[in-house]
Amino acid sequence: MKSNDRQRAVAASLPVFFGYVFLGTAFGVTLAQAGFGPLWALACSAFVYGGSLQFVMVPMMAGSTPLLTVMLTAFMVQARHLFYGISYIARFRRMGRLCPYMVFSLTDETYSVFCSLPEGESDGLLFRIALYDHLYWIAGSVLGAVLGTALPLDFTGIDFSMTALFVVICVEKGLDRKSRPALALGAGISMLMLFLLGPDRFLAPALAATAALLVLTRPVKGGAGG
Repeated sequence: MKSNDRQRAVAASLPVFFGYVFLGTAFGVTLAQAGFGPLWALACSAFVYGGSLQFVMVPMMAGSTPLLTVMLTAFMVQARHLFYGISYIARFRRMGRLCPYMVFSLTDETYSVFCSLPEGESDGLLFRIALYDHLYWIAGSVLGAVLGTALPLDFTGIDFSMTALFVVICVEKGLDRKSRPALALGAGISMLMLFLLGPDRFLAPALAATAALLVLTRPVKGGAGG
């Protein structure tokens, strides 16, 4: 690893830190309100690390949802990773024993940070960014579970923070003219799939159709795998 990888990874992941600590805290509080303590928050964030999926999991855990239903829901919620993760398959394979963790830890926000880096960055820098982002989420989750258990406060509605994050990201993309065609395409297909398939089954087909059309209408850049 390069000697300055640690400092650069901290600087690159700092925006994720602020988002993950807050959202992780929201998840921890939500989990605590459902009757699960800090150890559950630690385990979920360390081994699931699914962001929005973890919020969806809370009522499933509380309601003893069948495992098959949990698996199918997890696939539907996280299916988007299949589309943007493809661009990093070759790069992660070249990272050897780090490959399994890099695949596991590639979240939306970590992917965004990777895409903002210049080509040819070291494997050590990518690994540290992924690891630090993961640790931020774990820390926020445990903190939220502790607060939710110890403080007699009303945290109703805090689980909406993940939805709010996606709304902010969507608005930010909409301000960029270059992103507007893709945003409009995704919105149109999502609304169509929502109408045809309903709120429980539209996400994965909408993502697949949007990704396919974007690939067909715009060549994939080769920098991500470099």
